[in-house]
Amino acid sequence: MQLEFHQLDRRWEHLRVRHPARQRRLLASLADSGQQTPIVVVAIEGQADRNMNEKLMKLPGPDHPISIERNPSRVIVSVAGRVIADTRNALTLREAAYPPVQYIPGEDVDFSQLERVDHVTYCPYKGDCNYYSVPAGGKKSVNAVWSYQDPFPAVAQIKGHVAFYPERVDEIAEQLPI
Repeated sequence: MQLEFHQLDRRWEHLRVRHPARQRRLLASLADSGQQTPIVVVAIEGQADRNMNEKLMKLPGPDHPISIERNPSRVIVSVAGRVIADTRNALTLREAAYPPVQYIPGEDVDFSQLERVDHVTYCPYKGDCNYYSVPAGGKKSVNAVWSYQDPFPAVAQIKGHVAFYPERVDEIAEQLPI
C-alpha cells in the first residue's frame, strides 16, 4: 500500500510512505502533534493494479472534531428483552455535529447473541467498519452493531469496542453511579 499526503494549504504536496508500520507511526505522530492544518491522506492499494482502489483518510480537526472520553455511567443495551451489552467502561465518542455514540468494550458484549454479517463501510476519520446483526431483534436489528477492528491512530481508543444504532435496538440505557 502507498499513502499520499496532501496538505490542504499546499505548503507541501506529497509524502509517500510504503511500509505499513511506518504509515501507522507517521499517522499517530500527526494525530499526537495537534496538527491544525487539515491533511488529506489517500491510501492506494495494489500499486501495480490499473484499477487502484483509493480510500480517503482524514485527521480530525477544527472543521471535523472528534473527542473520546470515558463515560462514568453504566451502559446497558437490550434487544427483545435480552441484555446484549452491560458495561461500566463505555467510551463516549463525539464527532462533529453527530449525536454522541457509546463504544462498549468487547469483553462486556454477549457476542453469542450477535451474528457477523458481510456488510462493511469506510469512514475517512476512523477506517474500515464491520457490522453485526442481532437475530433476536428481527429485521429492525439488521446491521445494528458496528466495530472498527483496526481504527486509525486518531481514534485508536475505540479498538476492541462496539457501538449500537439506537434505532435498531430496544434500549441503550445509561445509569449514573450512585
